[in-house]
Amino acid sequence: MEDDSISDLEPEKVARLVGLTLNDGHGERPDTDAAIRELLQDRLADALEIDHRKRKGLPQVIGRLLGPHRPEAHRSLRSVLLDPASTLTAIRNIRRYAKDRAARTDDEAEHTVMTTIYFAAIANRLAFHGQRITTYSYESLVSSLGKLRGKSWMSPELRELFGKAETVCREKTRGGRPTRER
Repeated sequence: MEDDSISDLEPEKVARLVGLTLNDGHGERPDTDAAIRELLQDRLADALEIDHRKRKGLPQVIGRLLGPHRPEAHRSLRSVLLDPASTLTAIRNIRRYAKDRAARTDDEAEHTVMTTIYFAAIANRLAFHGQRITTYSYESLVSSLGKLRGKSWMSPELRELFGKAETVCREKTRGGRPTRER
């Protein structure tokens, strides 16, 4: 398990980073939901490596973080996050970048999307390898992943990934015994 401490962030940034998962979903606005849904789909469709002359953003930076020998090159972010064979290095780098970007952006839709991608990277390792790459407790992850799954703007494939990861976390909190969904 890797230290995923948020202690180096200001209290406001920490609150904002986890605020998305603490919101119970009431009061979401349709226009905001549509913007988040569209931005999430755009980010997930982006290739991990793009021409450096194109706009700055997630794919270009992640492409550099992954290094020169990366099997994930030229794949969409969606395909890397949903692939059980994606490398641990790629998933950790996506998680780190999304966490940093979420903490630094002033745009609420971008913050929400980056936080979602951050949790998608965590969910990848949980769902496909039973491995926790964060210091969040399994109980906390069950709550966060469940709340994200319930967002109206969530993509179906991430909703499914979060559900698988949530199941793994529930089993880990019960000592390996499957638990019933409510």
